Amino acid sequence: MTATSQSLPDYHHYLGTFSVDSVTARLDDHQDGQLSAFEACCGRHVRAGRGDVLALVQEDTEGTVHTLTYAELDEQSAKLAGWFQSQGLSQGDRIACMLPRSPQLLIAVLATWRIGAVYQPLFTAFGPDAVDYRLGRADTKLVITDHANRYKFDGLTQCPPVLAVGGATSEHVDDHDWQAALTHTSMSGKPPRLSPEAPFLQMFTSGTVGKPKGVAVPLAGMTAFAIYMELAIDLRDDDRFWNMADPGWAYGLYYAIAGPLLLGVTTHFCEAGFSAEGALAFMKRHRITNFAAAPTAYRLMKASGLFDDAHETLELRAASSAGEPLNTEVVTWVEKSLGCPVMDHYGQTETGMTCNNHHALDHLKHVGAMGVPMPGYRLAILDAEYKELPAGEPGVLAVDIKNSPAHFFQGYTWQEKNPL
Repeated sequence: MTATSQSLPDYHHYLGTFSVDSVTARLDDHQDGQLSAFEACCGRHVRAGRGDVLALVQEDTEGTVHTLTYAELDEQSAKLAGWFQSQGLSQGDRIACMLPRSPQLLIAVLATWRIGAVYQPLFTAFGPDAVDYRLGRADTKLVITDHANRYKFDGLTQCPPVLAVGGATSEHVDDHDWQAALTHTSMSGKPPRLSPEAPFLQMFTSGTVGKPKGVAVPLAGMTAFAIYMELAIDLRDDDRFWNMADPGWAYGLYYAIAGPLLLGVTTHFCEAGFSAEGALAFMKRHRITNFAAAPTAYRLMKASGLFDDAHETLELRAASSAGEPLNTEVVTWVEKSLGCPVMDHYGQTETGMTCNNHHALDHLKHVGAMGVPMPGYRLAILDAEYKELPAGEPGVLAVDIKNSPAHFFQGYTWQEKNPL
């Protein structure tokens, strides 16, 4: 086992002073008991004079780098939001997006939140059946996609209108044009102020057990996202952050988009598919300081041999892992070869991250273990009869909902209309 630097706040002492309400208060400068995902992730940063800060650095498949400042994200999302309104879209409507990691993706997410609508991610590797299943059960009102993925929406049981990056084609003459939408008059009025219980993300579980289940994430979930980024990831204002996870799934959407934007930090997108050589080059070019990926990526990086002396050229300060257990061999390799500590984290689509080895808090970190409960959550170990077990006894991990003020899961959605 290893211990963190004693200069960090002690985990148990931190729990004594920690307040979920204080984190929520920092996410919205209106202080009216209502929330807006757009305001929390963009609007308030611009009002605070941080509009020139980069929200996104994106590298496309040709190696061309594109950037968006928070001010540019504000301006472009306002135009797309205005177009949304012209199409009759409004608060609570589900807007789905199947795009690669691109500036258009980020603009679409923020414009959706700007009108109080609910963003629905669609993984770019989904086929038509997976798309049909999710659109029907979410009653999706609009799909945003590009020419490369457009065919996946043909022949569906029901397909809403399509906004296409690249515009209409001879095969899809009725598609709306993305570029034209971005020339629309900006949204009139301010983003709606909504209850913390109102949804802003329409997720679906991965379907590991049974069919994928719908999960509507409420605005209150932003607090849990911010806590994770601050304590487990230790994301700082001057970090150059890259979460390799795909935003078509929870970890990428929660913590490569929402999480860093909530903190007003720059997030990085790499549109190209994963390769060890490409990952190393990307880290060097963009001088990444804070990195997150699944254990599979770390294992492939290790197996390539390309990273063995990477600590001599990289600027990594912290690395994080989630999605499956991080084995001891990889932990040792990261610290030696990448030159920074790597922390294992655990969570679910339904709960967000709940158990972590925290970069920003001092506690014993057992190599091969997933850490301690994230502040705002109380975890328990249950037996087969759902009775809580004492420390040291094996059982089933559970979230104590009544004593977890950061907990946001409200149950599975759309079951009555479309049984899952």
